[in-house]
Amino acid sequence: MIRKEGACGRPLIFGSLEMQKMSVKTAAGSTLVELVVVIVIMGIVAAFAAPRFFDDRTFLQRGYYEELVAALKYSQKLAVASGCPVRVVIDAGGYAARQQAAQSGTCNAADTSWPTNVALADGDVLAGSSPLGVAVSPAVTLTFDALGRPDLGADQNISVGPFALTVRAGSGFVQAF
Repeated sequence: MIRKEGACGRPLIFGSLEMQKMSVKTAAGSTLVELVVVIVIMGIVAAFAAPRFFDDRTFLQRGYYEELVAALKYSQKLAVASGCPVRVVIDAGGYAARQQAAQSGTCNAADTSWPTNVALADGDVLAGSSPLGVAVSPAVTLTFDALGRPDLGADQNISVGPFALTVRAGSGFVQAF
C-alpha cells in the first residue's frame, strides 16, 4: 500500500500499484469495434430519417391550399363589395382573379374579356403560381356575381395534393377541409 499525506495532513491511501494500473485500463474509453457499430447504426437511422426531414412537399401543398382558399374568399367578397363580377381561373400553373371593365362607374356586363386585374390592398395583383411539384385538380373557372354566388350548377371540389376545398353552388361558401 502507498501512503501519502494530503494537504491537511491526513493520510491518503492508494491501493497497490497493480490496482492503479487496472483502474487506468478500464477508464481508457471505447474500443474501435464499439465505435464502428455506433457509426453504422447512426448511418442506418440517418438513411431512413433524413428524407422525412428534408421533404417539404406537404408544407408547400398546405401553403398553396391556404393561399387558394384566401384568394377565392377575397374574390367573392370583392364581387359583393364592388357590385362587379369577379372571375377566378384555377389551373395546374396557378390562379388569377380578374374583373369586367368599368363603364361610367359601373361594370360593363357586355364585356367578356375580363381585362381588369383584381388588386389587393397593397397594390399586388391577386394571382399566384403553383409551387413546383404541387398538383391542383381540376382546372376550373369560377365567376362570382354581385351577390357573391358562383356560376356553378353543382358544388365544385378542388384538390391541392391531399387537401380539398369545396365551393358551394348556391351560396358561394368556400369550405376548407
